[in-house]
Amino acid sequence: MPSSEDGGVGVPAAVTAIRDVVGAIAPARPTSPSEQTLLNWLSLHVALESRLDHDGTAGCKYRSVYELVAARGHWFIPAALPPEVQTLPERQCFANAAATEREHPHLVYTEGFAVADGSPVPTAHAWCTDTNGYAIDPTWSDLGGSAYLGIALPRTLRPRAPRNWGVLEAPDSLYPLPRNGL
Repeated sequence: MPSSEDGGVGVPAAVTAIRDVVGAIAPARPTSPSEQTLLNWLSLHVALESRLDHDGTAGCKYRSVYELVAARGHWFIPAALPPEVQTLPERQCFANAAATEREHPHLVYTEGFAVADGSPVPTAHAWCTDTNGYAIDPTWSDLGGSAYLGIALPRTLRPRAPRNWGVLEAPDSLYPLPRNGL
């Protein structure tokens, strides 16, 4: 598709600027089809948000968690679950990652988006990371997450019982994070 000074054929300049944010994510990536799937999915979300004609995000540092992760996220390398880390139940990734961090303080709670090995669909997800940039995932240990893009969150931001929603999607943090950033 040929580009124009307005950001492309029928594409507003603001969309191109947002795509530049997504394109700036870890320039050495993507290196796998799963990482490309995740990057394409994130790019579509960010581009769609930039086309919405509303002022609901006026004054915000980021329009959404998608843009926040695109701007501040890092790629993490999937790793085998270390023997000392327990496999935990599926569909509870936020609580699982927080519990794993509590039990293994050398790991850091991380949230963002991931694609399970063999899946064409990225999802909001939480895992732990180590100091070498490896994703230690107690939820997908047997599935093998193949692409992880996220933010290692400060210890003050963790899922809260009883719901254990992800920090990037919980009502009490969903709006302040895009508005103010981390």
